[in-house]
Amino acid sequence: MGLISPPTIRKTNDGTYEVIAGQRRLHACQKLGWVELEVFIASMDDNDAVGTSLVENMQRADMHPLDKARGLDSLVTRLGSDKDEANTTRLSLTTVRKYLRLLSLLEDLRMQPGTANGPTGVGALATLASKFETPDKQRKAWELVRGFSSGTAQDILRRSEGDLDELEELKEQALSGELGVERCGDSLRECPWLEDLPAMQKNKILNILVED
Repeated sequence: MGLISPPTIRKTNDGTYEVIAGQRRLHACQKLGWVELEVFIASMDDNDAVGTSLVENMQRADMHPLDKARGLDSLVTRLGSDKDEANTTRLSLTTVRKYLRLLSLLEDLRMQPGTANGPTGVGALATLASKFETPDKQRKAWELVRGFSSGTAQDILRRSEGDLDELEELKEQALSGELGVERCGDSLRECPWLEDLPAMQKNKILNILVED
């Protein structure tokens, strides 16, 4: 009796064990009445343990992007830099910085990228934060692009370079169909957004590519 992906635990200083990854799986097995369960025993320090746990939580489809951002922010405070965090969590530096940017948005704007919007929803708000730093400009910019798909909104915001007048012109171009669409790399495999998808969704896309 066992799981395809057993929980990961580590030994603590007081001789007990704590679950690093797989807490939900462990609870499910307990509800089923299992008394024995295969686990991985890992040797890792506190920072690695927090990073591993955070990465697993970020794969959950029901976890709000803002909660992911707060988790990453907490870890970067422990580690000292976003680069160290990327190394610890094995997330790309782009992904780490994208989520951290959400925390510089106005409070109500932080809640905009719900889980249904996926990674590109987060990308649009992260671009908003990077291009428009003041609360006033953030709100005005978001009002201009909020009706577009998240991908189009991100493209418009990026091209505007933080200029609200330019953003107005880009919005009109997009509405009239004049705004060019850039290729996402030379193939889907090279698309930068693919790297930020949850592992299960990313593998599913790559498997389709192999089958084709």
